[in-house]
Amino acid sequence: MSNQELAQKIIELVGGNENIDNLTHCVTRLRFVIKDKAKVKAQEIDKLDGVLKTLESGGQFQVVLGPKVDAVFEEAVKIVGTANSSSEVVVEKPKGFKNLCKQGLDTLIACFVPAIPVIAGSGMIKVLVVLLETIGVLSGDSSTAQILNVMGDGVFHFLPFFVAFNAAKKMKVDPFLSMVIAAIVLHPDLAALGEAGTMTSLIGLPVKLVEYSAQALPLIFAVWLLKYVDKFASKYSPEVLKVFLRPMIDILVVATATLVVIGPITGYLGDAFMAFCALMNTWGWVAVGINAALFPIMVLTGTHNATIPLLVQMFASQGFDNIFLPSGMAANIAQAGAAAAVAFRSKNKKMKSTAGSATVSALLGITEPALYGVNLRLKKPLIAVLLGAALSGCIIGLAKITAPTFITPSVITAAVFFQKCPSILFGILSIVSAFVIPFIITLILGFEDPKEEE
Repeated sequence: MSNQELAQKIIELVGGNENIDNLTHCVTRLRFVIKDKAKVKAQEIDKLDGVLKTLESGGQFQVVLGPKVDAVFEEAVKIVGTANSSSEVVVEKPKGFKNLCKQGLDTLIACFVPAIPVIAGSGMIKVLVVLLETIGVLSGDSSTAQILNVMGDGVFHFLPFFVAFNAAKKMKVDPFLSMVIAAIVLHPDLAALGEAGTMTSLIGLPVKLVEYSAQALPLIFAVWLLKYVDKFASKYSPEVLKVFLRPMIDILVVATATLVVIGPITGYLGDAFMAFCALMNTWGWVAVGINAALFPIMVLTGTHNATIPLLVQMFASQGFDNIFLPSGMAANIAQAGAAAAVAFRSKNKKMKSTAGSATVSALLGITEPALYGVNLRLKKPLIAVLLGAALSGCIIGLAKITAPTFITPSVITAAVFFQKCPSILFGILSIVSAFVIPFIITLILGFEDPKEEE
């Protein structure tokens, strides 16, 4: 089945163009916001050649496609068009604390997921610089290295713009107004007033200066406030003056509230997170092991992107990540190890081929083919993944492997994780353990080999 045919079939089975409110994609999944879920034929989509799995998470219907998602998305956009990306549907949201928390989590995820490709691409530029410096091709003091680092750091320094834009789309707010707030908090003249923590004032109101670059939470709350301020400004601004009075009120009120209240409060949250990071630097190996074991389950439920805000805050707080991406390394390589064991032992030619290609894909950081096509399907290999990820995650934590930037954990990027390792040999062995342990456990547990016709 071609990518065009697959895209056409998926759109038909989700209820057609008229049933799609919004369509986006991440690294491996098509993500639909559906108007009427009753029209979605999930079981039939699951049977399509090229579809690994379907699931619902974060208010989205997700179709897991693996590495081919970009090509299928391009074909889907040709069919759906761009109008569906901005259509509005009024949905009655369930009340209650549980659903309020879910909506908050959904909003956090929505603010980051669309930006993942550019964040990952920027991270890979940083990886390239490190690799070129390591092999002696590039000097860290050269203008080339510095400019390449600017290319890699740009998205992180100006992250509030991306967060503000995505938050505005999620909350149905004017994205240009939201980006104005981001521009204000990142303005160099604001930073010139003093270092972070310095007190100044705005019309007599106390303002605690905060480092807003690479921060996400201040802009999410600012855009949330903007939604309600804009409704007020729109309602009470005279029509003849609305074209400039409405945005003027929005900017004055929201920017003031952000600088006086939202920024300092989220700054205190950042300080608390710094204390957490300090604790993790001592006991982080346990956290890496636990998170590595949980990561495959989070991928299964589609909630793995919920860690991105924490990851961003960790980079903003201490400049590196010693929890989430290292545990992702353990989990990704563990998927490859279990799939490799299946490829080694299976007598089914199709399964052997599927497991072999899934092993390579997982080693490169794309685990859905191994997870859905092999390990979950055969059940026992998934148990091996969870056990292997937990054990190797602890070893990786003890080796003090860290990620200097937002990158996909894989064998290609592994060298970058060794920068803060006391022993590079220990670091290498810890990553090897992530493959070997689940490989051995899978062989010990065994699995029910599919019959040849399957």
